[in-house]
Amino acid sequence: MPAGTVFHRIHRLIHDPVFFGPSGLEPELRYDDPGGVYKLLYLARELETSFGETLVRVPTVTDVLSTDVAARARSELKARRTLHLYPLDDAGLSAHGLTLADVLGDNYATTWGLSAYIHANTLADGIAYTSRFNAGKCVALFDRAANALDKTSVLGVQLTPELAVDMAQRFGKSYVEP
Repeated sequence: MPAGTVFHRIHRLIHDPVFFGPSGLEPELRYDDPGGVYKLLYLARELETSFGETLVRVPTVTDVLSTDVAARARSELKARRTLHLYPLDDAGLSAHGLTLADVLGDNYATTWGLSAYIHANTLADGIAYTSRFNAGKCVALFDRAANALDKTSVLGVQLTPELAVDMAQRFGKSYVEP
């Protein structure tokens, strides 16, 4: 990704927009380190993709709760320099004997192991991957590239109910008050 690329992030209010997680040693998300040595920052190229990755996490759940939206904010970050990302599509997957089905499912053991391999055996700043919700482009940035991002003027902006309704509908979900 070239310098100047803008990334979107929807994050918990308690976290800085540039928060590398998870908080503890146990992996939680798709490309987290199974050994707890490095941390990741998850980003999306589009706000809609970030919404899907953050608030539409379970496809069988039909609602996006207003309380979940209220606990989060949106921020934009910009690449300070070119980001060297390991592509997990086409040849990047095939080189590991995998398909999109292997990395888009709920079995995170595969993606955790793949992330650990990429971190240990390449100089990549992170992983470029496809969202399982709308085919948008995402990045899992390794903490070794923490200095590669700049904050923009869009930091910690509350998601309005109107925006949440619109975004939820794009994923076939309803925005509801609990």
